[in-house]
Amino acid sequence: MTQDGAPLSLLPGTKKSKPIDIVGFIKRYAVIIIVAGNFGFTILAPFALMGIKPFYKVSARIKIDPITQVLIGKGEEASILSQYASYARTQSMRLRESSILEEAVSRLTPEQKDTQFFKGLPLDLCAAILDKRLYAKPISRSHLMNLALQGQSPDGLAELLNNILKVYIEHIEYEQKSKNINRLNYLHSEYKELKNRIRKKTITLEEIARQSSTSSFAEAFNLYYKKAEKLQQISVSLYERRIEAENRFNQLVHEKEQLSAISMRPHVEEMVANDWGLDSTQSWTYQQMQQMRAELDGLTQTNDDRQYVEERMKAMSQYEREMNDDVRKLARVVIYGKRDYEMQTRLIKAENDFKTLLKAEDTITAELDKAKEEASVNSVRLITGEELQAELRHLRQLLFRLETRISELGVQSNAPGRITITTPALTPKKPAGDNAKNLFMICLVLPFGAVTFVLFVLEFMDKRISSPKNIEQALGHPPTWPVSQAPEGQTFARITLDAPECVASKAIRSLAIRLFRDNQKNQTKVILFNGIDERNGTTEILLNTSHNLGQMLPSILIIETNSTNPALRRLLGVEEDFPGIADVIKGRKTLEQCIYTDFERNVNVLFSSHEKITSEANLILRMLLEESKKKFDMILIDAQPIMKSDLTEYLVTHSDVAILVIQGEKTMYGMVRKVAEFFIRLEIPAIASVLNWGGARYVTPLEIFLNKPYLKFIKNRIYGSPAAKKK
Repeated sequence: MTQDGAPLSLLPGTKKSKPIDIVGFIKRYAVIIIVAGNFGFTILAPFALMGIKPFYKVSARIKIDPITQVLIGKGEEASILSQYASYARTQSMRLRESSILEEAVSRLTPEQKDTQFFKGLPLDLCAAILDKRLYAKPISRSHLMNLALQGQSPDGLAELLNNILKVYIEHIEYEQKSKNINRLNYLHSEYKELKNRIRKKTITLEEIARQSSTSSFAEAFNLYYKKAEKLQQISVSLYERRIEAENRFNQLVHEKEQLSAISMRPHVEEMVANDWGLDSTQSWTYQQMQQMRAELDGLTQTNDDRQYVEERMKAMSQYEREMNDDVRKLARVVIYGKRDYEMQTRLIKAENDFKTLLKAEDTITAELDKAKEEASVNSVRLITGEELQAELRHLRQLLFRLETRISELGVQSNAPGRITITTPALTPKKPAGDNAKNLFMICLVLPFGAVTFVLFVLEFMDKRISSPKNIEQALGHPPTWPVSQAPEGQTFARITLDAPECVASKAIRSLAIRLFRDNQKNQTKVILFNGIDERNGTTEILLNTSHNLGQMLPSILIIETNSTNPALRRLLGVEEDFPGIADVIKGRKTLEQCIYTDFERNVNVLFSSHEKITSEANLILRMLLEESKKKFDMILIDAQPIMKSDLTEYLVTHSDVAILVIQGEKTMYGMVRKVAEFFIRLEIPAIASVLNWGGARYVTPLEIFLNKPYLKFIKNRIYGSPAAKKK
C-alpha cells in the first residue's frame, strides 16, 4: 500500500466484476431453454400455418463496364478495374436511395401501386418498404449485378423493378451531364479569363518591344549593350592614347628643361666659322692688311701716310671684329631661337594632342555611362519581356488545353454511360415460393431467443459465486478442494467422523493437511476461520478440520468468538451454562476451567459467551492468545464475519492464516473481493479460500422452477446428479 497518492491494486491480475461463464450458462439453462422454446414454438406454429402465403419474384441484371471508350481523346477513360468491387458495392447501395425508389413507385399506375403496397400509403413509406424487399448484389467474377424483387402479387412487380433500373440510370446520366455542364461552365469562364490575361500581357509585351527595339528578348539582342560595348572599347583605346600623349608631353617638358641647360656655343661658333660673308670679309681684310703693311715698310711712325694706313688698318680690324660679333650674335639668335622654336612647337603639339585625347575621353566616358544606363534599363525590359513571353507561352498552352478539354467534354456529355441494362425484369407466370420457411424460422427464433435473452440477463445480474473459477477470478488464486454437500442422512458437523470416505470429508482433510504442513514449515499456530456471510457453514467446516488436525497434532484449541450466532455448544451437545470466553476475560473462571475437551475428535474448545466482548478486553484477549500459543500446538478461531465485527478485525492482527469460507450460490462476487482486500490491508501473512456447497443458501425463483421434478429428471439424465456436478 502506498502512503502518498492512490493505492495500488490489492488484487492484481483479477477481475473486478464477475464475468459471464458461457459454458456454465449453457449447462445450467439448456433444459429450460429447450422446454420453454418448444412450448413457445408449439403455440406459434398454428399461427404460422395460417399465415403461409405464396410470393412472386422477378429479377433483372445490369452491366457495369470497368472501361468505357470515349469518342474523342488520346485513350480510354479512367479505368475502375482496381476498385471495381468497391464501385459495384457503391452502386448497389445507391440503388436503394429513397429518391430513386420514390420516383420508381410514382411511375406505377394506381392499380399497380395498390397491389404492391397498402392502399393510400405515402411514397416515403413505400420507398422504405421497397428498400427492405429489394435485393441487389454484384455477381462474382463478372461485370454484372443481379437485382431481385419479391411481392405477393405479380401485377406491377416487373414494372416496379424496371422503373427502379430506369430511374437509377437516368439519375446516373443526369449526374454525369450535370457534372460535365458544371465543368464546361467552369472551363468557359477560365477560357475567357485566360483570353483577357493573354490580351493584356500581349499589349504590355508590344510596348516593351517598342522600347527595347527588339522582339527577341535576349541579351544578345540588346542594342544598347552593344553600343556600350563599342564605347567601352573606344574608351579603353582613348585612355591608352591619352596616357601615351600625357607621357610624351611630360617627357618633352622634361627634355626642354634639360636642353635649356645645355650651351649652344659650339653650334654658334660653327655657324660663325661657316659664314661665307664673314670668311670673305676676313680674307679680303687680310689681303688688304698685307698690302697696307707692305706700304708701311720704310715709313716712319710719324709719317702721316703711315698713320693713315694704320688708322685704316685699325678701322678694318675693328670692322672685322664688329662683323664677327654681329655674325656671332646673329648665329646665337638663330641657333637658340631655332632650338626654342622646335622645342616649343613639339610641346605645343604634344599638349594639344593630350588635351584633345582628354576631351575625347571625357566625351566617350559620358557617352559610355549613358549607354550603360540605357543598357541596364533595356536589360530590365528584356527580362520583363522574356518573363512575359514565357507567361504568354504558358497561358497559350493552357488556352489550347482548355479548348481541347471543352471540345472533349462537349462530346463526352453525349457518350454512352458505364451502366446498362442487360436483362430487364419480366412479369412472373407462377409463384416463386411461399413464406412458410420464414414463418417457421420466426416461430423457432422468437421463443428460443426470448427465453435465452431473459436467462442471459438474469445470469448477467447474478453476482453469486457459482464455481471455483469465480473465486480464482476474484482473488487471483483457486480455492482449496471445494467442500460438497454431506451425504443424505449424515450431519455435516460429524461428516469426518461418520463418513470419512465421502467427497466432503476428503476436501476437509485436504484443508487440514495444508494447515498442518504450513504449521510444520512456517510455525503458524493461529488460524482464523471467517465466513464471508453468516450461516454459511463456517463452524461445521472448522469443527471437521479440527478433527483431522487432532489426528496430526496432540493439542488443538478451538476458540469461538461469534457471540451473535454461537453454534459449537449445540453441535457438541454441551449445556448452555458451560463457562465460555467471557468468563475467562472477566476473571470469573480460569482458562482450564472454561476449556471443554471433545475426546471423540481430540480437540479442546473455548466456547463463546452470550456477553459481547468489547474493545476494552482486547489486551486480555491478546494475553489469552499468547498463553494459549504456549499450551496448544494450533489454535482455530471461529469468528464472526469481519465486515460485521470489530473483534474479528482485531483477531486478524494476531492470526497467522485466514480461511475465507465462501458458500456457493450464496456469497456475492463483490463481497469476496471486498473482504479479501480488507484482510490484505490488515497485512495478514496468508489467506486461503474454501468453497462450501453445503449449508443454507439463497434460491432464486428460477432455480425453484428448475427444481421441478420433471425438469430435474431431465437435467440429471443430461448432466448427471448434483453430487457429480460438485466434484
